[in-house]
Amino acid sequence: MVCRPSRPILALILGGIAVVVCYFFVDRPVAWLMNRHRFHSDEFLLWPSLVFDGLAYLLVLATVVVVASRLWRPASPLPTLLVAMTTNLVVTTWIKDLLKWAFGRAGPAIWISNGVYGFHPFDSAGGFLSFPSGHAAATFAVISLLWRSRPQWRSLYLLVGGLICGTLVGLNYHFVGDVIAGTMLGSVTGAWAARIFRLQPLRSGGRAGQGTTVFRRRPC
Repeated sequence: MVCRPSRPILALILGGIAVVVCYFFVDRPVAWLMNRHRFHSDEFLLWPSLVFDGLAYLLVLATVVVVASRLWRPASPLPTLLVAMTTNLVVTTWIKDLLKWAFGRAGPAIWISNGVYGFHPFDSAGGFLSFPSGHAAATFAVISLLWRSRPQWRSLYLLVGGLICGTLVGLNYHFVGDVIAGTMLGSVTGAWAARIFRLQPLRSGGRAGQGTTVFRRRPC
């Protein structure tokens, strides 16, 4: 039987096209606009990324507590979801660090101050670590799993993800293309993590089997 192209592969293709378009036509104009209007000096924009940093640490702590308390049960949705999100967050962070070193992209601050733009592969010594955005990757590594297992809160996930990505651009920490790449990375790893941990949407109900996450493989 021939399988249809998976959604993660399609997302990588579309995301790659978007990154290329941003590199040539979007990144520099937006970075210059953010710098000109001094959005990067507005401390109010710092709070979404700081809040997510705190939530990420709480997620890891909660997972450790769950496992240490022996609450892990294969049929229990919450511990499985926590372990899936923490595992995906760790794996995504590792991949992100590897990609930053491999691509070696100069960030907006370097471009604005020194005029250095583009990719400098395997040159982390020059501070070329802008691509992909780590905050965007980590945010969507978590959101992508919540999106699948707790779909009733999708509007909230979009709001949180949008605020964090917006602040990364508004503070001139990253180019638009960096944020798109980070979002794509976290979403793709989340899609694979959902398959590995067999996460399914939480259905309305209440009792086990009628209101819990069902773990089963989807047909190819």
